[in-house]
Amino acid sequence: MTTGCPSEAQWVDYVAGDLPPDDAEAMEAHLFGCAACTDAAGRVATVAAALQEMVPPILDADSLGRLRRRGLRIVEHTLAPGGQYDIDFPRDIDVLLFRLGGLDLAGAARVDFTMRVEATGAVLFPAEDVPFDRAGGEVLIPCLRHFAHLPPDTVAEVRARDAAAAEAVARYTIHHHFIA
Repeated sequence: MTTGCPSEAQWVDYVAGDLPPDDAEAMEAHLFGCAACTDAAGRVATVAAALQEMVPPILDADSLGRLRRRGLRIVEHTLAPGGQYDIDFPRDIDVLLFRLGGLDLAGAARVDFTMRVEATGAVLFPAEDVPFDRAGGEVLIPCLRHFAHLPPDTVAEVRARDAAAAEAVARYTIHHHFIA
């Protein structure tokens, strides 16, 4: 560690536990004597805690497990391609999980995802090279309560490409109803 006050990058490394033990001890010693660094470390820790609470836009099995271990209330819906689904988001749950299934992903080299507004076709969320369950043939999409401000009529589109660039497309029409 350099002398003087650590940089924000060093505080990030400290909070993340990425510093060698000697550097971490030196930062802790400095922290106890410097009010400005105490504030800086607190801000970095607050941001780190907020990031840990975030839910990624596309989940893999490990991310879903972490959400469950955090105690989030999750309601799952398994959807088949081509279907239209009216789904209520009750106020007493944290996450609606859409298992976009019915796909043959065994040979997929890459999967892309797009969420569109059904009425206009406007893209709400594009994501390339998303996590997917090869064996189960699913892509896991979480829906959170703060999405209530988005249009309620959506079409989820999953594009799977194999190693030869052959593409398969599946669409799922989802109408969200957020219950106050």
